[in-house]
Amino acid sequence: MNPLTIFITFVLGTIIGSFLSVVIHRIKAKKKGIFLGRSMCPNCKKTLKWSNLIPILSWIFQGGKCSKCKKKISMSYPALELTTGIIFIATLLKWSFIIESNQLPYFIFYLAEFIFLITIFFFDLLYKEIPDKFSIPPIIIAIIGGLLLQIVSPISMALGILAVGGFFLIQYILSKGLWVGGGDIRLGALMGALLGLKMGVMALVLAYLIGGIFAAYLLIAKKVSRKTQIPFGPFLITGIFLTLFYGEQLLTMYQSLFLY
Repeated sequence: MNPLTIFITFVLGTIIGSFLSVVIHRIKAKKKGIFLGRSMCPNCKKTLKWSNLIPILSWIFQGGKCSKCKKKISMSYPALELTTGIIFIATLLKWSFIIESNQLPYFIFYLAEFIFLITIFFFDLLYKEIPDKFSIPPIIIAIIGGLLLQIVSPISMALGILAVGGFFLIQYILSKGLWVGGGDIRLGALMGALLGLKMGVMALVLAYLIGGIFAAYLLIAKKVSRKTQIPFGPFLITGIFLTLFYGEQLLTMYQSLFLY
């Protein structure tokens, strides 16, 4: 694929990522006019110039600090921008509508889902919660789009929603909300709707493996205690991405290692 196309896609992704960071922080602060109003420093509240709003580059050139008050700017801003840019490229490469025009509906479908997933990832990572306004729309999109594009069969989708969403619902009921939250239930339902039963379960297993390894590392390094609350949404979303991009390869690898 043309390097210029990839570069433009990455830049567009970072711009969307910059916008998502604004949405995340304004929704958390319960501010009105999420899509309106000038961006400002979260510390000194000074309105930012255009030169302060260039995705990734502004953060680097300013040394990770506000150009006015010199307070540190969270690394979540450039991380979100970079992540979105990379996901945009990955989506274009996997569902390249430029090479195959019939891939355009799939590209749009997955890109819409990924924007919500990235938003959930960072919101949960920063604030340890998953708002309904981020989790319910992608479930609806996954169900309608998945059925229209015949990505997942209706039976597999229904079973996936029941199995993965129900898995978290049972934990929620048994622990009275201590083990998982309502956001995890909705995210589980999204996994089932988007991936179906088999791949949804795979994404769930991957999420627990990655989450378990990460938690063990933090405990061994004494960065957290056993009572520290670690958001699980980012691991679930990582499992979704790995399954969507490498699911078949991982399944083949598993079968070759354990079933033959």
